[in-house]
Amino acid sequence: MSKGRILVADDDPDIRIFLKTSLEEHGYSVVEAENGREALRLFDEAGPELLILDLSMGELDGFEVCREIRKTSSIPIIMLTSHDHELDQAMCLAAGADDYITKPVSGQILKLRVATQLRHYSARAQPLSTEMTTGGLELDVDSHQFTFDGTPVPLTRTEFDFLELLMAKPNRVYTREQVMQAIGASVRFSSEGLLDTHASRIRAKIKSAGGPRAIHAVRGVGYRLFE
Repeated sequence: MSKGRILVADDDPDIRIFLKTSLEEHGYSVVEAENGREALRLFDEAGPELLILDLSMGELDGFEVCREIRKTSSIPIIMLTSHDHELDQAMCLAAGADDYITKPVSGQILKLRVATQLRHYSARAQPLSTEMTTGGLELDVDSHQFTFDGTPVPLTRTEFDFLELLMAKPNRVYTREQVMQAIGASVRFSSEGLLDTHASRIRAKIKSAGGPRAIHAVRGVGYRLFE
């Protein structure tokens, strides 16, 4: 029995073969796309549970495909990047991706990242009926909406999960490991810059809606919502 259907999009056939083989060895079924346009078509036709998108493939790159899918779906998206540059990582997250893997891809890392994202997404698919309010910030888990004084603040799924954790206890300091677990990222294989980028983007979005400065880094420990 398949653990889930995964759509892999990359214009390099060797990488597609490697990804397909590695994922099928761990019980997943795999649908392949050789460019961005085909990825969007197969996304609608195949109904995958997770996407793996090459950042620089042709006929719509990974950014464009990710942005288009994010208009209608919160499905987990993992980006493949050729360079471990902070700018590439930030751009992946800005496009709405949940995680990224730097090429060359390790089969072990691939397995862990995919399993983590699918497990986290499955848990989030049946949220408890919960509303959290503090300092003018209001987060509704059921509707997956976040507002400041009634003004909607758009968040990616990962940003929402990050903020949900911190709003549960606004004055508590959560460790980086706890935040990583909450957003479905692998503690072992994720850089500290990943969380800093998420925190910075959430902070900017709240500020643009007229909200307070939120998400404060506690040196050597982690994050809390307010100082």
